[in-house]
Amino acid sequence: MVEILAPAGNLNNLIIAVNSGADAVYLGLSNFSARKSSQNFNFEELKYAINYAKCYGVKVYIAVNTLIKDIEINEFIESVGVAYSYGADAFILQDIFLGKLLKEYYPEICLHLSTQAGVCNVYGAKMAVEYGFSRAILARETKLEDIKAISSIIETEVFIQGALCSSFSGHCYFSSFIGGLSGNRGHCKQPCRKRYTLEGNDKFNGYLLSLSDLCIGNDIKTLIDLGVSSFKIEGRMRSAEYVASAIKYYKGILNDTVTTDDFINLKKTYNRGDYTKGLAFSQTPNFISRKIQNHKGYLVGKVKNIYKDVIKLDRVTTFTDGDSFKILRNGYEVGNAIYKNGAIKFKGNVKLNDEVYITKDIALINQTENVKREKIKVTIDVYCKVGEKLTLTANGVTVSSSDVLSQAKTSPLTKTDVVTNLNRTDIYPYNPIVNFVCFDENVFIPKSILNNLRVELYSALFNINTVKISDNIKKYTNNSILDNSSEKSKTLISNTLVSVVDNLIYLPNDYNKIDFDKLSEVQKTTKVYLYLPSFLTGEDLIIIDKIVNNFNGVYVDGYYGLKYAQDKNLNVFIGVGFNLFNSYGYNQLKKLGVKDISISKELSEKDISTNFSNVNVLSYGENVVMNLAYCPFDKNCENCLYKSCSYIKDESGRKFELFRYKISECRFMLFNCAQILTKTQFNNEIFAIFNKSEKDIDYVINKLEFNDRKQHLKNHTYGNYIKGVL
Repeated sequence: MVEILAPAGNLNNLIIAVNSGADAVYLGLSNFSARKSSQNFNFEELKYAINYAKCYGVKVYIAVNTLIKDIEINEFIESVGVAYSYGADAFILQDIFLGKLLKEYYPEICLHLSTQAGVCNVYGAKMAVEYGFSRAILARETKLEDIKAISSIIETEVFIQGALCSSFSGHCYFSSFIGGLSGNRGHCKQPCRKRYTLEGNDKFNGYLLSLSDLCIGNDIKTLIDLGVSSFKIEGRMRSAEYVASAIKYYKGILNDTVTTDDFINLKKTYNRGDYTKGLAFSQTPNFISRKIQNHKGYLVGKVKNIYKDVIKLDRVTTFTDGDSFKILRNGYEVGNAIYKNGAIKFKGNVKLNDEVYITKDIALINQTENVKREKIKVTIDVYCKVGEKLTLTANGVTVSSSDVLSQAKTSPLTKTDVVTNLNRTDIYPYNPIVNFVCFDENVFIPKSILNNLRVELYSALFNINTVKISDNIKKYTNNSILDNSSEKSKTLISNTLVSVVDNLIYLPNDYNKIDFDKLSEVQKTTKVYLYLPSFLTGEDLIIIDKIVNNFNGVYVDGYYGLKYAQDKNLNVFIGVGFNLFNSYGYNQLKKLGVKDISISKELSEKDISTNFSNVNVLSYGENVVMNLAYCPFDKNCENCLYKSCSYIKDESGRKFELFRYKISECRFMLFNCAQILTKTQFNNEIFAIFNKSEKDIDYVINKLEFNDRKQHLKNHTYGNYIKGVL
């Protein structure tokens, strides 16, 4: 069965999604949601939301897909338990190890692995299955051939509509290092949506990292043929009319009833960059929305006449008071307007022939608010007899009065009274059909009793999905497998083959062109691990398979890498991009026999020292804040703008280096404008140095003490080691 999965950022949007025909909805709790900026749900709202959806056969998935600290684990377990007891169908997690922990508490729980976990190849899928997940929400960058292969291993869910993250899923630290607001913790401030300029080429500027919105359209059928089960609409922070329009559009495609107006309405509700089909279908020229980073809307005409603060269009169109517009020239915003009292009143530098796009359609908003779903018919058997209790029964649920009924002295209860009372369904979506099994014509019932029974019956019917869980949930305690080794080690992440450290993590400029003679020379004194990036396609893996046995092991920045190392019997070095955030994951890695473990660079020194021992800590050098699976230079290979060292600058002049490497195709890392520098109390330091000579690396690793390093760097940050992230 094909599932259209809709976002619900609040209760109103959930009701709209259900009423609009969604097969399933996903929502976040007040805590542990990767969309902290959306309204999300408290437990009272959640209970109603789940039951409302269940009334119409719509599934509810709960997103608890942030990285969890040790001090939060017990609250996390309890919160999931409450939502599970309400009847939630599945839980979306980023931390694959915490999935295993939840299975220990709630063995029958259904788990979906978040796109933040970066499943992009078959090894990620195998890892998900091994840790108890029944579905993988694929990384948005996953290739079509890999989608097919993964779908043969585990049920898959893919994004078909909405915003695209610039960085590879779960591996963006841009917001985190700007102000401690981590995207992995639901607090992303979207610095990717700001203006940048390519250094040395002022013509290459604008929203250089802001991607157009995704719209798969009819290619949803291609994905169905590849074995995908669920199709996800992104947008928990978007409007109700967006949710309704997206559902109608894709349902129309699946049912062959879609119209041109359906697509137009979708563009009106939110449209950044006139849409892209995403990297699964290869990078296209409009993949990056360089000229406009927010809602563009739908073109309704060009400016034909200008009268003071009023414009007229070159075509006749009907508008409603309150409609809003954006005015563009050559794709750039030059003004905005609102329809009021029969005229389009504008602000800005507007000229003739500028394009006018509607961004807020009041008629569409009103239409969405009026979307209703037929109430559910429920037959209620009424047993009403003098000397016995009043009983109401529906769908196997029975409620009875506490006292027996007496004979009426005056004003006996009538059947009309009962029907009228039961028709007051309040917040419950029921259409009662009253069946009088037994009814004495001369019985007295206080209105309060009938009212209470009605509410009790509807409440019991509505909450019938409740799952019983243990009342005695044990507390999680950190039983870390501590490694008290006092040996110090220095690890270097570099694109240069050097032998001045204990461990070298080698990220080749080109995985197809490695100097294996030099590699062998370095390995006489240094262990060399091949860098496995967070994003790796099946085509990339073919290349990796050919070279990996020349190395001492692999350094992995994603879950798939751990499974790959296990299957290939390789030594594994857990990278800083693996996002290890709590002691439970640390314990699981230790149980697997993993010796070299790096801690997340988003944790504070206090977090680390309290819960871990003998872990590797990124302490000096270039800090990757984004991993790009696309070409930021528009994939114009013949006239590539990338140089040996390219930078983009923000509007305040800060420079961010772009580092390019190649496997089956070019990939990019974006480094922070300031290098990381921290003095840790841990034995194992990681240095990250790219585009440097071997002499520079030798000097930094072996000669500089902490205070000297500070002077050596022009710009540096202590990162998150002081305060950590929210």
